[in-house]
Amino acid sequence: MLRRLALLALLMMAAALTISIRRTSAQQKPEFKPAPEVPAMPKALMKLPRTNITRARFPTVDIHFHGRSLRTAQDYQKLIQLMDQTNLAVISNMDAGFGKGFDQALKVGAPYKDRIIPFARLNYAGINEKGWSAKTAAELERCFQAGAQGLKVWKDVGLDFKNPDGSYIQADDVRFDPIWEMCARYNKPVMIHLSDSYGRFLPIGPENERYEAGLWHSNTDGNYYQTGHVLPEVIERARENMHRKHPNTRFINAHLAMLYYDMDKVTALLDKYPNADVEISASVQDLGRAPRLSREFFLKYQDRILFGSDGEPSRGIDEFWIPHFRFLETYDEHFDHPAQLRSPTGAPLHGRWRIYGIGLPDDVLRKVYYANALRYLPAARATVEQRLAGR
Repeated sequence: MLRRLALLALLMMAAALTISIRRTSAQQKPEFKPAPEVPAMPKALMKLPRTNITRARFPTVDIHFHGRSLRTAQDYQKLIQLMDQTNLAVISNMDAGFGKGFDQALKVGAPYKDRIIPFARLNYAGINEKGWSAKTAAELERCFQAGAQGLKVWKDVGLDFKNPDGSYIQADDVRFDPIWEMCARYNKPVMIHLSDSYGRFLPIGPENERYEAGLWHSNTDGNYYQTGHVLPEVIERARENMHRKHPNTRFINAHLAMLYYDMDKVTALLDKYPNADVEISASVQDLGRAPRLSREFFLKYQDRILFGSDGEPSRGIDEFWIPHFRFLETYDEHFDHPAQLRSPTGAPLHGRWRIYGIGLPDDVLRKVYYANALRYLPAARATVEQRLAGR
């Protein structure tokens, strides 16, 4: 009984803390008005043709997957079952970590390294201390030698980490130069997520489609408007400087470089920097709104686009994986997009709309699904070729 009462007290304290944090967040912006609770998306009354898709047409390399929950052999085996169902030949785990954490992930995942390959992820502790760059580059080299197939960098570079003077540390900072060069030395790709969804930099209100989707129903968390954060243009300039300074390092720009709201910017980045590629995770919901524009983009840049999902083991096949394949493989119209987040009402927080397929030809699908990735992930080649031979 005492244990139950103690547990109840802890839960009540956690709830009070959550409410306090939300109130504090809302108080940071006095003009904040919570987004109204939105109903679930209505079901279309019009009968629409649907292609019968249960898995990807070709063996697929998912270059951007989050396996933070992979802790045991059973976790890996369960994920491989999902991969077999969806025809994911290989995934790149962005959450293998660094230092001792990487060693542990490597040990547990060793029996499955032909299917689930690890990317290292930097430790930024002490970034403002002397010697951080050299120490971090050395540890990254050790991870590469041990089996890391690439490096994952998240948006906290540019948006979270600060210099002693309070300014935000950007991707072109000299402290990162030895790290980018280490990746070039070992010919390992950098999966780099810089900046954030454009709507997060805009005022919270009905004219912001992320607001209408219910993203800021309770608080202002994840909105950068007038918070002292840099503008997207600052992060974009740093990204370009990074590409320019390190022409021998291959950067895979996650989520279409977070520029999917302006495809002219995406094409300019690819045209200007031969060491830039993009992957499509968390952008299908926007690309699918403009299928003709998107199809032209895929056809023109078919050698520079990689398949990524930003998925994790808990994603549902029908809700998450199938819409990716439907978007790429068919001309199906007006279907639910693979939303990364959903509100309790079922409304996708990435936007209350439906998308359309772009019907890529098989030669382009092969490049997007696996061939482009194999240029940078030789560890995935044997598995993909074996599955192609068995089709």
